[in-house]
Amino acid sequence: MFDHDKESVDALEQGLLAAEAGISRLRSRQAGLLARLEAAQVAGMDGSRTMTEWISARLDEDPQTARALLALSRATDAGSQSSRDLASGLISFPRAAAEAKLSELGASPETLASSRGLDLRGVWRLVGRHRRISRAQEHRIFSQRYLALQPSLDSSAWRLWGELPGADGQVVERALHARGDALPLPPEGIPSSVSVRNADALVSLSWDSLTASAEEEEQDRTTAQITVFLDASLAVSSHGQAGLEIPGGPRIGPEALSEWLCNGRVDYTVLQGGTPLGVGRNTRVIPPRLRRYVLFRDGGCAVEGCSSRYRLQAHHVVPFSEGGETEAENLVSLCWFHHHVLIHGYGYRIDPESPPGRRRFLRQTRAP
Repeated sequence: MFDHDKESVDALEQGLLAAEAGISRLRSRQAGLLARLEAAQVAGMDGSRTMTEWISARLDEDPQTARALLALSRATDAGSQSSRDLASGLISFPRAAAEAKLSELGASPETLASSRGLDLRGVWRLVGRHRRISRAQEHRIFSQRYLALQPSLDSSAWRLWGELPGADGQVVERALHARGDALPLPPEGIPSSVSVRNADALVSLSWDSLTASAEEEEQDRTTAQITVFLDASLAVSSHGQAGLEIPGGPRIGPEALSEWLCNGRVDYTVLQGGTPLGVGRNTRVIPPRLRRYVLFRDGGCAVEGCSSRYRLQAHHVVPFSEGGETEAENLVSLCWFHHHVLIHGYGYRIDPESPPGRRRFLRQTRAP
């Protein structure tokens, strides 16, 4: 049975490789046709600004693939070794495109030949090494740097994207990876991809910039003050799922408010039909003295196996909304990851039956 399965896997793998070789030969034919179309100046005839734009529109390809095809078509027209190997199905289209770019940048035949011993990432590193960057280009790249932050229409989520110069991008990447690696690993079943950890790391670093130094943390002044506007009629009818906003318009939900009540000072204004009914005082659910005692008592994050002391916060074991009292016996010290990500992000809750110094979590089924 095992041998039969092995033969089937080998046959499937050979079929996959044969299909890739067929794709290579088809891409080679495309490149040959594009070389002739470019010579006929077809882009200008159809009103396209560039040949890349024409390829992208005609073939419904993304601009990066269109640029690779154009570079390959020029290499094909010049009769390069890469184009011949692509036509024979010996190399893939992405490798042929990378080699074409390497040749365009003036790499020696020896360099091109040795690149066959590298994976695609290694070939593109060679491309980067051969690419010339003038001071004018550096200034242009720097002047085009940006970071865009866009809330969704209901301000319940944010989307981020942008572009940085290469060195600055590497600094940001290293900072995010370093902070992400310092955060505890989530329990089995919780997403832990690089992108997820980058997101957590960015929020973590941002919180650091808004709060005071470690010395001030001992004075219990590390949490930012949050202003919340609460529309009474909407909040009551939705059990806190609507009617909560912070200045500038972003909406928040009951989980975000719950977290701020754990670790921040909240200024609240109650509205009724848009009219202020009253302005609340600066409140703190957990008094500073009690919070300091709980952090001293636990000596760090009380979650079993966690040794983190990063941004420790006191948290109710039995939630305040469920009758849990704000007293030492019902409070536990949690690090930022377990508090912000696991409890208030993924909806876990502390197992009240777990020992005080070895706290564990329970999955919580939440209403939509």
